[in-house]
Amino acid sequence: MKVDFPFEILFAIGILIFTLSLYVYGLIIKRLLPLIEKKGIWILPIIGSIFLVLSAVIHFYRILYFGKNLSIADPTDLFPLIKGMLGANLLEAVAILGSALLTLIGITIYYRWISR
Repeated sequence: MKVDFPFEILFAIGILIFTLSLYVYGLIIKRLLPLIEKKGIWILPIIGSIFLVLSAVIHFYRILYFGKNLSIADPTDLFPLIKGMLGANLLEAVAILGSALLTLIGITIYYRWISR
């Protein structure tokens, strides 16, 4: 399996920019919450950004470990490697889903609070 590193670097830059934007969003919400006399939900986007960093780490582990080993594997070793790669894909997708759900919950709660 050949890994296309320029696209992987582009993916990393995109994830890092999105992580930074979620982090800044959490800090902005933290500063706005005292205006409506509420607190606590600013931590959800921050945790979501941590999940995004975790998904990027899993992604690059998958690319560097499984990508390298799949390119030099014997036919008898392919099934365990593919199974491990799919397991890493699942963990990466769950981390991205967790990030999205935490951020969505935080946004929804904040929107409901300011809509009243």
